[in-house]
Amino acid sequence: MHKIEFLINQFIKGEISYEEKEDLWNWVNKSKDNLNYFRKYLMENDGLVITNFDSEFAYQKFKNTTKKRSKKKNNIRRLYKYAAVFIVLLSVGYFVKEGLFITKRIVEPSIVGLDDKELTNKKVKITLADGSVKKIGSNQDEKITNGIGDIIAVKKGNIIDFSLNKESNTEELVYSEVSIPNGETFKIKLSDGTLVWLNAGSKLRFPQRFIETSHQRLVYLEGEAFFDVTKNKNKPFIVHADQVDIKVLGTRFNISSYTTDTTIKTTLVEGAVIVSEKDNPEKQLHLSPSYQASFDRKKSAMVKEKVDTSIYTSWMQDRLVMDNLTFSEILTKLERSHNVIFINNAKKINTEKFKGEFEKEQRIEDILKTISLSTFFTYKINQNKITISK
Repeated sequence: MHKIEFLINQFIKGEISYEEKEDLWNWVNKSKDNLNYFRKYLMENDGLVITNFDSEFAYQKFKNTTKKRSKKKNNIRRLYKYAAVFIVLLSVGYFVKEGLFITKRIVEPSIVGLDDKELTNKKVKITLADGSVKKIGSNQDEKITNGIGDIIAVKKGNIIDFSLNKESNTEELVYSEVSIPNGETFKIKLSDGTLVWLNAGSKLRFPQRFIETSHQRLVYLEGEAFFDVTKNKNKPFIVHADQVDIKVLGTRFNISSYTTDTTIKTTLVEGAVIVSEKDNPEKQLHLSPSYQASFDRKKSAMVKEKVDTSIYTSWMQDRLVMDNLTFSEILTKLERSHNVIFINNAKKINTEKFKGEFEKEQRIEDILKTISLSTFFTYKINQNKITISK
């Protein structure tokens, strides 16, 4: 048992050799007791939280497929194709894929002057209806006024409250806009009480106040947001997200509509929504809770499927969940969450898929080091620019 403990410790530290990994993998596969011992040891010695660990399925599948590696090379690099293992390391993070312990070599990264606090020290930009522009930091609490000194909103903590501007008899519908920088998330309270959580790198354009005579509540989203809409049966709430419109009366749902993504995803948590194509309004999908509508920008096609909604709302709990994401998709996600820029010279691994979870507060170099344990690459960090090489 001393040898096994040594191998597990080597694995945790990232110092385990190729041959040692094979020995450890073979030992874990021998029995359920070995597997349970391995899990318990990790939890007690390195703060691991392990969920969805379908060991029997995962390891039996691994045994069956290792004999077929030469015939199915296209599947070898896909995380969770056969190993249904989900490990989350709170202090560093953990990615696992088929060939969990089979990493040929580990090269320490080059890091120059990375400061996470500096990277996220960007301000939220608020453009008011009269053209006034306000920039506020995440640590500032203040009143937001327009050009003539009227209080339009109040910022406290990570929420910007526009609910002071209740519906008015005026016929003038004017819009304000809030832009969230990479590395930040914010919550906005609209004048009707609707709450909107905005993810990093997102922008919301909305009425400074919803007017009495309007027959709808229309907002515009670029990026990702979670909506908790105040119910008003006389005024449906409509989110315009590029090529898709989402219509609701009162409900809770997530929309991801970054312009750099190939799809627009609407995920319903509670209530009901109607998702339609902007150019073809008759093409609609009615969603019930736990269903997602995914619109393909290139194909102009929309499909519906049942999903685990917690995956798509995890960002609100400061968790980074990678659910069968490609390497290139993960880099894009990390650029937004950690306010960094990637120069990816390892194009060959762009399509490899991964599944795992990190805490948002984890340092970017720790996340990259963890991912590199599953598929080999090196990286160099220089301030907020990170160069990936194979």
